[in-house]
Amino acid sequence: MKKIFIFLILISTFGCLVAQQKIDKAFPYLTWVDPESGEKSSESVLFGYDASVFTPVHQRIENLPKSDPCYKSENNLDFYLVGRYKNESMTDAVNILYSPGPSWDPNFVITDKNNKVIWNFICENMCINLTGVIYTSGNMDKMFDERCKFQLQNNRVVEAKQPYLYVGIKDKLLKPVKLYSDKTGGEVVATLPVGYEVEVLLSENYDKFAENIDYPINYLVRTSFGLVGWLRLTSEDTYHLDPVIRGLGYLGD
Repeated sequence: MKKIFIFLILISTFGCLVAQQKIDKAFPYLTWVDPESGEKSSESVLFGYDASVFTPVHQRIENLPKSDPCYKSENNLDFYLVGRYKNESMTDAVNILYSPGPSWDPNFVITDKNNKVIWNFICENMCINLTGVIYTSGNMDKMFDERCKFQLQNNRVVEAKQPYLYVGIKDKLLKPVKLYSDKTGGEVVATLPVGYEVEVLLSENYDKFAENIDYPINYLVRTSFGLVGWLRLTSEDTYHLDPVIRGLGYLGD
């Protein structure tokens, strides 16, 4: 059991590092730090911000002054107050908190001035810009490295809904698959053997805050020849330790 746990940590760390390399390069004008320490580092979790609208704190919530709205004497989930965000359109600052989670479920939380939760999202990396746009990335509790966009406005966080999610995984198949002309079936576009190289282009989008996400999602796949069809995974094929292709599998509890 201990060996399996260590293996899972190594997999998740590698996935986080890949996600980190993408997000900080995409927003080089932001300051990127470890959300716990506030130091610039090569850690697997990063937080990015614009220094003109963000006040760093980087303190465990039990170590905050008791007068601070985010203070709690017990901190079983290891929450840190990363800092406070306020741009010129806002009357009050909001609090941004981070927890590594009890079983490596990195979690960013935004609360209002009274510490009421506005937004709560599991992801390895998060950043917020001058106008309150939030970008996230990461594999944890997801099928692949998802990149998402949200808007903080009027004490609410709303997702900028994408028609599809970009996947961008290119590798050789570990299992034989069929690609279909339709998400619900249709004609067989291609029958592909183990070892054949494909590129997973897109995923269906879904409600990230639904109580039960109906996995698997359908994936649009391109063959080496250039044919495109829908990959429809069985429930067994969504497990990250037995995937159809490396990097496409639910990484979570």
